[in-house]
Amino acid sequence: MHMRRRTTVRRTGGYIIEQLLISLAVCAFLIPVGTAVLAILLRAVSPSFQAMDETAVAQLRHVIAVSDDIEVSSGELQLRHHGTMQRLHLVNGNLVLTSPGTQIFLTSLCEASFSAEGGVIYLRYAHPEEEPVRRCLGHI
Repeated sequence: MHMRRRTTVRRTGGYIIEQLLISLAVCAFLIPVGTAVLAILLRAVSPSFQAMDETAVAQLRHVIAVSDDIEVSSGELQLRHHGTMQRLHLVNGNLVLTSPGTQIFLTSLCEASFSAEGGVIYLRYAHPEEEPVRRCLGHI
């Protein structure tokens, strides 16, 4: 006689409750970590004006140092640079030096003004939603 063995059939399809709970726990752990990483990446991608402003102010200081006949008014700075009268003023949110051409120094500004105190030229500017900054540009 031939004996038949009893085989048990195991269920292999679908998730069991333990696997579902483990998956939920892993997701609950990864979501806060993922949002923190995303916040850091968004801050890194958002424009920072600090480095660009430092470079622009250094260039402006050089232009003023080699210029003559500097006249300061509230909204603009007029100077003779390389024998040509030029104006430094705010145009469409950009601080530009105009002469026969245009040179952009500071971008995305909501205000910019110049003042002269004690023979020193100051530039006061602000980017949108930031505090105004006052920088020394040079001596008259």
